[in-house]
Amino acid sequence: MSSLFLFPLVLSSISLRANELDIKQNQITYLITVTENEPSIAQVTMKFTPQDSILYMDGSARAFDNSWGHFLHDIRAYDSQKNKIAIEQLEGPKWKIDADQTSPITVAYNVHLTHTDHKWSGGIDGVAYPTDYGVFYTGRTLFMVNGTQREDISVGFDLPKNWKATTPWESSVKDSSMLEVDGFNDLLQSVMFLGTHKEINIKREGLELIFALGTKETIEQEEEYRELANGVLNYYVNLIGGNPNPPILKKTLRSVVVVNTSDATDGEALGNHISVLVQKDGDDFSKLISRFIFAHEFFHLWNGKSFSPNSDNLEWFKEGVTNYYTVKALYHIGVLDDDSYLNVLSEFFYQRYADDKGVGTLAMSDGEAKHDHWGLVYGGGMFVGMAQDIMIRNATNNTKNLDMLMRTLYQEYGGSEEQYDLDEICMRLSHLNGVDQSSFFDSYIHGPSKFPIETYLQLAGLDASIENGKLLIKKRNSVNTLEKHIFYGFLGK
Repeated sequence: MSSLFLFPLVLSSISLRANELDIKQNQITYLITVTENEPSIAQVTMKFTPQDSILYMDGSARAFDNSWGHFLHDIRAYDSQKNKIAIEQLEGPKWKIDADQTSPITVAYNVHLTHTDHKWSGGIDGVAYPTDYGVFYTGRTLFMVNGTQREDISVGFDLPKNWKATTPWESSVKDSSMLEVDGFNDLLQSVMFLGTHKEINIKREGLELIFALGTKETIEQEEEYRELANGVLNYYVNLIGGNPNPPILKKTLRSVVVVNTSDATDGEALGNHISVLVQKDGDDFSKLISRFIFAHEFFHLWNGKSFSPNSDNLEWFKEGVTNYYTVKALYHIGVLDDDSYLNVLSEFFYQRYADDKGVGTLAMSDGEAKHDHWGLVYGGGMFVGMAQDIMIRNATNNTKNLDMLMRTLYQEYGGSEEQYDLDEICMRLSHLNGVDQSSFFDSYIHGPSKFPIETYLQLAGLDASIENGKLLIKKRNSVNTLEKHIFYGFLGK
């Protein structure tokens, strides 16, 4: 045969092999094995064709030189012929593998669940821990990765009899025993509970909430958590005008909520998921805070995920306004009444705000301060959102309100990667008020002035004053119709 005819065949063969390699390098599978005899060890086996020579983990466990790699043991690697591959530990949570980048390899390691032996600045709720009913992990504590991007990621589980895995992922179309993962971020920002726990599923069109209750106390409160989730979800959907709509949502949004008991109440959001710890044998206030944490983090699926700011200078809006709608949601579903609503504002939120050393010295728009100045950013931002809502209702005879801003942001930015900025928030609030809010922003957002929430609460038919550093609030006996309507709107009725 003429070489003229052979040449296209050679090119076609090369192209086919290159395409097959691309497909292989896009795939990675993980098998998580937990045995009944050693439930505190997760055996992880990953199979993939290397994109490069580096294995790495998330670096957020900064207390350890090796980050989450600190908890990995017996790391080993093999080629397709089961020959051992050399692995070299690098600085940080990185390892170098001496492997052919055109053939599949296997990497295996054990994760020891000793995370509770250490103190965590953000709490154990966002890490990993055992309970009497199973084990809790976040994806970042479990998974090594290789390469920069892989679209074909799957995870499987080999668990003791009667155990189940509660995860954010759905079964693969190609292999029902495996779960499909939507990229590395979806993998590392996941939460999961493996065990004999109780699972609650709440489904709406395009949204699925999956609760994992993994302690005796939380399992006994199953119905209460179901009612809490349904009530808060209904309030938020009616408020915003739709289910969460984060950017590039390809399918149903599955959000895992893990609730367990511990020595102290705490909570954290990871990606689209929520981890809550409720103080065991805690008082009513501790129970309230655990409900607040869930409702707060849940609202971030709208304010923070569906529409998000382009800068940290809007953390006061993302966190503080979320606080405002969280207490309104809890009032709406009956967790709070008139008196407890006002009490939590004064005894908890205002006290945290007033006691924050950043108040009067730092600007609320200093988003970097949010971790060290919860009272300023979360509490102060809440009072700003509350005051703006009251001002808008007062200026428009209760025909407009802050809810309209939230709906507009959802409509404008939901499902988009575009983000709003601080000037836009000021402009939209000015429009709703009918008065330019620039001087308000200069004083309380860009500037360090202490926020006089007591002044604005009086427009809602409340007697409010600051005495000895405390916010005193009580309902006035005589109010006009507008004040009454503003008060109802302020509550979330």
